[in-house]
Amino acid sequence: MTVTFSVEKCPDKFDEYRCTLPEHYRKLAAEQLREDDLIRKQALDQMRKWIAKHPYIRRCRTDSVFLLRFLRQRKFSIPKACEMLERYLALRQSFPHWFQGLDPYDKTMVALGEDEVFHVLGFDAKGQIVILIKSRNFRVDKYDLVDLIRYLHMNMEILSNDEQVQVAGVVLVVDCFEATMAHFTLFRLSEMRNIGPYINHLLPIRCREIHVIRLPKVAASIVDLLFAYVSPKLKHRFFFHKTLNEAVNHLGKTLLPTEYTNEDVEPKALTPVYGKRILESREELKMLDEMEIDIAKFSSVWSKTGSAPGGIDAGMVGSFRKLDID
Repeated sequence: MTVTFSVEKCPDKFDEYRCTLPEHYRKLAAEQLREDDLIRKQALDQMRKWIAKHPYIRRCRTDSVFLLRFLRQRKFSIPKACEMLERYLALRQSFPHWFQGLDPYDKTMVALGEDEVFHVLGFDAKGQIVILIKSRNFRVDKYDLVDLIRYLHMNMEILSNDEQVQVAGVVLVVDCFEATMAHFTLFRLSEMRNIGPYINHLLPIRCREIHVIRLPKVAASIVDLLFAYVSPKLKHRFFFHKTLNEAVNHLGKTLLPTEYTNEDVEPKALTPVYGKRILESREELKMLDEMEIDIAKFSSVWSKTGSAPGGIDAGMVGSFRKLDID
């Protein structure tokens, strides 16, 4: 794809946003996010001024669609959106082995795509995009947790650029059928202490529901331990389905593959569409690595509010909220 943005925090000219959302999504944005043309414009203007004056942000994208990822996730609360952007930049740099150097043409990323770990099923009746992850398709004998995080993050980075996804959010379905203990022991507690801020605060995407299907009984205790690192708000969005029928009754048959529903006609998934979009976004993914926040100086701000295990503050406040942006 043609890259039409830069990481210059004070460009000579900002892009002019033009809303192309279908009417259904405009209504959702107004009802759920308090978004309208005036609020959107004011929020973008203020966030750009805040970035320009931020003493530790050196380089950052300021194009509309990128910033709207944070603003929509935080329902146009400027302080909360700015705080999330700080976390996003800091975690990307602090854990580059997870979040940087993402390349859809990398052999591991290509192989995971071919193994059909990640499926984009389509948009449901509420306008939410439904993602299916098949645990059994992730080869624990070939790949590790870092590979999985990088692959999922690469997909979600590009998905979160879709404005319909920004507005309506994501429904995640995790099928644990035939998953082994090796799949669950991938998530070591030492890693979860670092992943916690990522799950709760880093990715600017509205995760509306998470459905876990056919979780093995032997894995229940491990899941309970992992839950200690998930925010209370996110916990309420988890649904555990003991049987396939229970999951289908809740999710419906419209988007699920026929292996789940026993229907005659296979729904047309959007996986190929988004797979192509990710390949076309190679240069965009590279440019994300050029964004920079001064970690050394910013770490002193984290220490004042208390840092979470792993060195990244899981509860830091937007320390530069009071910058003069009016």
